[in-house]
Amino acid sequence: MPFLILLASLLLALPVALFSPGNFLRGFLAAFILLFLVLLGLWAVWRFVVRRWVVDGRKLALYIALVFLLRLGGGIALSQAFQAWGYDKEVYHRGYLFPDAMERDLEAYQVALSGVPLIFNDRLVLDADQYGGMSLFSAAVYRLFSPDAHRPHLILILAAACFALGVPFLQQAVRQGWGERLAAPAVWIYLLYPDGIFFTASQMREPFIIGLSAVVFWSAVALRGKLPWSPGSRGAGLAGLLALLAILPISPPAAAFIALVFALYFWIDFTAGRTGAWWKWIGLAGFAGGALVLFALTWNFFREAAGWDAALAETSSGMLSSVIDQLGDRLRLPFITVYGLAQPVLPAAIFEPSIPLMKTLILLRSLGWYALLPLLVYAFVAVRHARPGADRLRALWLALTPWVWLVISSARAGGDMSDNPRYRLILLVLLSVSAAWAWMQAREHRDPWLGRILIIEGLFLLLFIQWYAARYVHFLVKLPFITMLALIAAAGFLVVAGGFAWDYFKKRSAPG
Repeated sequence: MPFLILLASLLLALPVALFSPGNFLRGFLAAFILLFLVLLGLWAVWRFVVRRWVVDGRKLALYIALVFLLRLGGGIALSQAFQAWGYDKEVYHRGYLFPDAMERDLEAYQVALSGVPLIFNDRLVLDADQYGGMSLFSAAVYRLFSPDAHRPHLILILAAACFALGVPFLQQAVRQGWGERLAAPAVWIYLLYPDGIFFTASQMREPFIIGLSAVVFWSAVALRGKLPWSPGSRGAGLAGLLALLAILPISPPAAAFIALVFALYFWIDFTAGRTGAWWKWIGLAGFAGGALVLFALTWNFFREAAGWDAALAETSSGMLSSVIDQLGDRLRLPFITVYGLAQPVLPAAIFEPSIPLMKTLILLRSLGWYALLPLLVYAFVAVRHARPGADRLRALWLALTPWVWLVISSARAGGDMSDNPRYRLILLVLLSVSAAWAWMQAREHRDPWLGRILIIEGLFLLLFIQWYAARYVHFLVKLPFITMLALIAAAGFLVVAGGFAWDYFKKRSAPG
């Protein structure tokens, strides 16, 4: 295996060096050393940790390799495509997918060249990174491996490796918590979800946060209701703690929310096999206290940032501003939140004019989100299939937790087409498991409610497609936006009411 790692490092270093500025040989050497180190680290995790979990370790190794290659190869390919066929903007000319990534990465390289200490330095100012961790990490990489030229693809190597690291931990967490059958679909969603590829094949925080959050998830499940310092549980507890500490400098709010989410799962497991209500109340009080502290620390920033993003969204969209004026200030935040949950809007992706590269990307991303969304909605319905007690609590946690984050992130992003999908992606691990679990429940119980949810989504899309078609190609009459929303709500109500009526009469007419 070390020989294969050496060969893979040599082969992958070629495109990294080829599409990087500066001297080719120095770029190749930097990419080769970094690739060899990260691939050796992934192999060590697979060899000494993962193979103790699964019989078919080779299949899992292929998953890890595929995830890594999609992120690294996709990042390089998109960088070149944006330079050649993107909009006439600096961010695309430089080969970045996002302005945030460009500003933070350029600042990190300047810090690397400055020679100032990167840690324990109170005078170090990082304007492009509000938390500092990502910029300092990138600066350390550039100072160590690429002081002669700015090679952003080196950060892609580390981002791809960290995201790939999450694969075995996600699979094992699902196997231990929900069984073998659910593991494969959850991993495939994690691997192939379009926004998951788009936002993690770049110099962003998301690939690091998501990959490390999978380790925290596994830690919470692997403890199996035991305290982290109990014999036999210390390894899982330590792994989760180290992963959280690694997320903390990258994004403290994300680390805090991830800790709360998986602490709640641990509390459900911990109290499941114990009698005495006081255990449950102590855990619930601790969770509620942590949530209140997090809310108190972040509320002012959240409110200001959400208001700013919402104002930007309104000023950039005359339609959005007009609708909010009609709805009034009281409904402004709820509408912005729901609008953000619909992003990226599939009908808009079909009809709004754009260059071919951007239209292709937004179509793929929209299709991915609108394929995942009905499963996340159906997860609430599927809770009723779980057995009462701890299993139902786990099912409720799996259905509810992703939506808590989806609503929070949508309100924070203010309806922005880029930030909404990016923020929600932080919990990709849970989105993957929740959607996979919902799909398995619908199949096992032959539940018609997933089909009914799909019908509601189909009606939503058809009405919006007609509205956008009337707006851009003057097809039929363009309905007032409020009227269209009312039609969607009425159609959804009829489907739900009809579904309940059908189930009721079917049950009444059943023999016995």
